[in-house]
Amino acid sequence: MRKFIPWIVLFAILLSVVPALLIYQQLVSAKVVGVILILIVTVALRIWLRNALKKKLSNDGVKFNVNHRYYLNEISPIYRLMSKSEKKILEKRMGKLIADLQFDDTTRDQLNVDDMLSYALLQILTVYNESYKSLKGKMIVFDQTNNSGELKISDGKFILINPTLLQNTLKNTSTIESLLVSKQPIIEQLKALYYNN
Repeated sequence: MRKFIPWIVLFAILLSVVPALLIYQQLVSAKVVGVILILIVTVALRIWLRNALKKKLSNDGVKFNVNHRYYLNEISPIYRLMSKSEKKILEKRMGKLIADLQFDDTTRDQLNVDDMLSYALLQILTVYNESYKSLKGKMIVFDQTNNSGELKISDGKFILINPTLLQNTLKNTSTIESLLVSKQPIIEQLKALYYNN
C-alpha cells in the first residue's frame, strides 16, 4: 500500500487544483491540469494492471506444503536427489499443471492428493527439458481397474490412468536420464500427450 501513497497524493493535489482554478476563472489552466490528471491516471492504471497481471500469472498454480514435499521425497528418488532450486522449479511447473487440469477418480468417492502429485511429477519429469506447456481442458481420471500399463484416452479429453502404475514408475526410476530414455508405454504416452496438445 505504501508504494501507492505518492500517486494518491499527486492525484488528490491535481483534483483539488482543478476546482480552485475554475473558481478563479482560469479555464485554460484548469483544462490543462485536467488533461494532465487524466494522462497520469491512465498511465498509472496501465502500470498497475500490468504488474497485477504479471503477479497473478506468476502465482497461478497450486502451492506445495510440507506434506506434499514429504510425499514426493518418499515416492521419487529423482525428486529426493534434486537440489533446492531444482525442486522449486519443478514444484512451480507441477503446481501450474495441477491447476490447469481437472481430476476425477472412478474407484473412490474423493480424490487422493497423492495421486495428483504422482501424476504431475511423472508428467513433468517425462518432459523435464522442455518448456512448460499447459494441458488445460484435459481431465485426468484415476482408474484402479486400468491394468493395461498404459493411458487410455477417451474423447480426446479424458485420460484414464492407474495411480498405482504412476507410483511404481516413480519409485523404480532413479535418474531423469533413465526416465527420458525409458521405453515404458506410460512414459511414451505421457510425452505424446504433452507434445500433441
